Amino acid sequence: MLVLVFCCTGSAFSQLILCPASRQIDQSNLTKVATYNLLPFIDDFSDYEGLPNQSKWLSGGVVINPNYQFNPPTIGVATLDATDYYGKLYSQTTGSPFAADTLTSQPIRLDSVFSPLTLALSAKDSVYLSFFFQPAGGGANPWETIGTQPSMADSLILEFYSPADGWNWIWASGGLSSDSLYAKYGTYYQYVLIPITDEKYFTKDFQFRFRNIASLNNSPQNYISNCDEWNVDYVYLNKNRHCGDTVFKDIAFVEPAPSMLKRYQSMPSQHFAQEEMADTLSMKIVNLYNEALSSTYKFQVKNEEGLLLYSYDGGFENISPYSEANQYQTAPTHARPTHAFSFDLVANRRYAFDIVHTIKQGVGQDNLSANDTVKFRQVFDNYFAYDDGTAENGVGVEPISGSHLAIAYTLNAIDTLSAVDIYFNRSLNDANFKPFYICIWNSENNLPKEIIYKTERLTPESDSLNQFVRYVLEQAVLLPKGKFFVSLQTKGNDYLNIGFDRNTNSAEYTFTKTTSDWQQSFLKGSVMLRPCFGSAAAVGLDTPKQKQVRVYPNPTNGKLITDDASGSVKRLFDTNGRLVLETRDNQMDLSGFDCGIYILQIINRNGETQHTKIIKTK
Repeated sequence: MLVLVFCCTGSAFSQLILCPASRQIDQSNLTKVATYNLLPFIDDFSDYEGLPNQSKWLSGGVVINPNYQFNPPTIGVATLDATDYYGKLYSQTTGSPFAADTLTSQPIRLDSVFSPLTLALSAKDSVYLSFFFQPAGGGANPWETIGTQPSMADSLILEFYSPADGWNWIWASGGLSSDSLYAKYGTYYQYVLIPITDEKYFTKDFQFRFRNIASLNNSPQNYISNCDEWNVDYVYLNKNRHCGDTVFKDIAFVEPAPSMLKRYQSMPSQHFAQEEMADTLSMKIVNLYNEALSSTYKFQVKNEEGLLLYSYDGGFENISPYSEANQYQTAPTHARPTHAFSFDLVANRRYAFDIVHTIKQGVGQDNLSANDTVKFRQVFDNYFAYDDGTAENGVGVEPISGSHLAIAYTLNAIDTLSAVDIYFNRSLNDANFKPFYICIWNSENNLPKEIIYKTERLTPESDSLNQFVRYVLEQAVLLPKGKFFVSLQTKGNDYLNIGFDRNTNSAEYTFTKTTSDWQQSFLKGSVMLRPCFGSAAAVGLDTPKQKQVRVYPNPTNGKLITDDASGSVKRLFDTNGRLVLETRDNQMDLSGFDCGIYILQIINRNGETQHTKIIKTK
């Protein structure tokens, strides 16, 4: 049977597709029916993440997120791809088309409405379902695309359910790229509006569902977990609509809230300094209406207990319709707010702050309030992170034996590197989980100079979607103030794939080496690799603060005494990080050492570490 469907769209007509009807789909991983929904039914996926809202949806592998999108209608999308909810490629994954993810609505009362009066519904009530869709792979340039576009054999499918005859094929789009949408329609997404005209759907048990057909080609990039992605957004079902119903009176955020740090998404509190603060914040705000609207913008900084620390008020600004010139808010007080805030931190403590941004229509009520607020949690813990914790793509260490992928970080004080967190993308049958090494480098001329520590051979592991695995170093590495590098080195001629965050950009701190020369990366994004510091990182848990060992006299012209328990290891380093003395004695003779500054590292039997600056005089 062939189903022919005409779908009215905003600026152009969606593709007219002839597709064979099909009802074969595995629903074993769908959650239980929770409730009935009434009209209107609307979800733009803007105010939550993870599993779909179970009061509205049944989910089969779909992830709600604000990260896999590229210039969506509003922040947040439902992403269908070739993996389950945990980021693992489906067992039936092959080069041939197969049924992958499913997003199914809970039952919707399409037989009646109950407000302001109880009335029966029928096809005469002009009921329409609309949504936006976007194939992955959007970006102005090939080196900054988010996700991997569906293959030509793939498709995104919409089906309606009727108790009379089950699921019916209603609409579909074949595999394509975001760039092809932009070339044709001037936007990276497409709006679809579908009238419901068959009386068999006007029951209390009506449902609709999106599902995708995926297929992987022979490219290694398509056998990792970030592939064959479709984004669905702003799903809206209601009565009394029409074929020209293509705009929404809605002002909304489009992208996640940014970090308040200039370089990092997160960093240890002991390395924070005022110069780490970003001067301005970048906010992407959209007006989905067909007329200019006035809006107010504010943001607040609160600590973990909810205490207000700072408030910014951007006042009123007009914002033009996005449909006029595909343009977002340009007024600096809303789009690029400056601020006079800095964090007040105590070294070696964990902090979490909430930066909450709100945008409101200045006059009247907009269509949906859920997309008017975005929040960033600013964490200061024991690690550095350029990435935001979500892998939109994967980046590979070149499949040449001995190749390196290195990331630069800067310490504002001497510290001890004890572990490295890495997120490895899952691949088909974990084919890219090949041996590797972690290498720590010092710096010269802003490039890696020499390896000062190298692990034994390691093997990639994966816990779950976007969950890091901690690799504890056998020996903690004392690093001086300044720049250092962490690299992953391949053991053989195998492909090694690491999670790659496309929504942050640390390309200027990322370097590769396949021969004798280091090359700066041109790929926009951040490798999901995080160096961790201190004894707590070595076990992955917070540990009680140990009693400080007394070291005296300091400054000293020779004799140095520690009052720690016997058996502790003492290591003395110069300011270049070179080990110049190691002992277990409580007394050390430094009379033969040059005058200057040294760092004494004391490691007790529990593995707890203390660092003390020692000044050697004449």
